[in-house]
Amino acid sequence: MKEIKNQIKEFNQKISFESLGKFVESIDFNNLNYQEYIVNPDHEGDYGRNIIVLNPFECVLINWPAGVESSVHHHQGLFGYVLVLEGALDNISYREENNKLIEFKSEKYISNGIMPEEDGVIHKLANRNLEKRAITLHFYYPAIESFEGMRIFNLENESIGILSKHAKTAKWNNNANQFKEIKQKAFKYQSIDELNKDKSHLIQNIFPKPDSDRINDMNSRYFSEQAQKYDFSDFNQPSRKAYINKVDQLIASDMSGIKISKHLDIAVGTGRRAIHIKKLSGLRYDIIGVEISEEMCKIANSRGLRTYHQDWANDDAHIGEMFDSATFLYAFGHIANRNKRLKSLKKIHSYLNEGCPIYLDLFSLTNKNEWGPFAVKAFEKNKLDKHGYERGDVFYKKRGFKELAFLHYFEMNEIEQLFKETGFEIKWIKYLGYSKNSGKLVNSEKEGNFLIKAIKIT
Repeated sequence: MKEIKNQIKEFNQKISFESLGKFVESIDFNNLNYQEYIVNPDHEGDYGRNIIVLNPFECVLINWPAGVESSVHHHQGLFGYVLVLEGALDNISYREENNKLIEFKSEKYISNGIMPEEDGVIHKLANRNLEKRAITLHFYYPAIESFEGMRIFNLENESIGILSKHAKTAKWNNNANQFKEIKQKAFKYQSIDELNKDKSHLIQNIFPKPDSDRINDMNSRYFSEQAQKYDFSDFNQPSRKAYINKVDQLIASDMSGIKISKHLDIAVGTGRRAIHIKKLSGLRYDIIGVEISEEMCKIANSRGLRTYHQDWANDDAHIGEMFDSATFLYAFGHIANRNKRLKSLKKIHSYLNEGCPIYLDLFSLTNKNEWGPFAVKAFEKNKLDKHGYERGDVFYKKRGFKELAFLHYFEMNEIEQLFKETGFEIKWIKYLGYSKNSGKLVNSEKEGNFLIKAIKIT
C-alpha cells in the first residue's frame, strides 16, 4: 500500500472522472500488500473501513465479511472507482422516479474488476458469498471525510435516513445517533424482479470477464441448480416449447434419411430431447451423451442414456468412439470464447465419420427480438473489450434462481469462419423464431435463431 500512497501523492493532474479512472487502471494491483491494512467492522453485519489517503483524493480499503452489504445509498457531489482485490462484489443500481425507488440493474465485479461510481449514482454494494470475505479499494473525489448529509434507503419499511457526522458507514442500523433525520414511508420500492416480471431471465454482467474454467464452473452450477425443473420449464414456457419442438422436428426429419448407428449428443442435458429426436426420426441408433452438469447427467443416465459427465470444451474431455451424427443444441453459445469454440468443433470433427452431420442452434446477434442488439450496445457503451469480452458476450441468470450463466450471440460471418476453420461444410442454415414467431421459420437472422447442418469434409 505504500506504493499506492506514493502514487497518489505524486498525482499532479486535474482530477476528473476520466483522469481518476486512468489512474486506477494503471495500478499494479497484483502486487499490492494490503493484508495489514484490513480492519474489522465495529458492528456485526457491517463492513470495515480503513482510510489510506485523503488528499488529493480519498483512498480507502474496505473489508466486506461474508454475506455483508451496504445499505442503498446516494452518492451526490462526488465520483469514484472501486477496485476489487479479493472475492466478489455485486453492484445493484437504483433510480428515483415518481416517488418510487426502482431497482433496475445488477452487475458483479470479481478480482481485478474496476467499478465506476459516477456522481449521482444510487446503489448498493453486496458480498453475496456466505462463506468468503471481499476486499475492495475505493477512490473518491472529493474525499468522503464525513458521511453527514448522505441519504440511505431502507427497502423494508421504505424510509430514507439522512446521515449525521457520527455515521461511520453507509449502513442502516439501530444507532439513532448516526441520523440527522429519518423520513418514514418516503418512497415505494420496486425490485428488479417486479420490474422484469414478464421476463424469464435477467442480464447480470461480470467484470472483468472470468476465465474459461470459471465460466465452465458457473455454467455447470447454473444447470445443476435447475436440473430437477428443467424439463418442466421446457413444457411450460409456450415460446420455448414451440421453438424446441420445431428444432427437434427439423433435425429428426433430416436425420431420417441418414444411416446412423451411433449418435453423439453434446450438452445432452436431461436426455429428454435426444430421446425425442430419435423417436421422431424413426431410426434405431445408440445415443452417447456428454453433459457439463452433474445433476443433469444423473437424470440422463436414469433415462437409459450412456452419458459422460465432462466439459466438452476442455482439452481432457475425450470419448474413444466414432459417430455417424452429432447434435449440440441450445448450448454451443455457452462455450467461453472463440478459441474454445474452435477447439470444440475440431474435437467433434475428430469423432465424426467422413461426410456425417452435426446440427447446432445458435442465438443471433442481430435478432431484434432477443438480447443480441442489447449485447452490442452494452459492448460498445461500456467498452467491454477492455474487460475481456467478445462482441456478443452476456452473463445472465434465471428469475428465481441464484446462479449465473454465460452466453455468446453469433453473427453469420463468425459462424461461417468457425466451420471453415474446423473442416466442416455448412449444408444449410434455417432461421427460427424464439421469443417472437416461436417455432416458426423466418426469413433471416434478424428475426430468429440459427439452425445449422454441417458435414465433415476433411
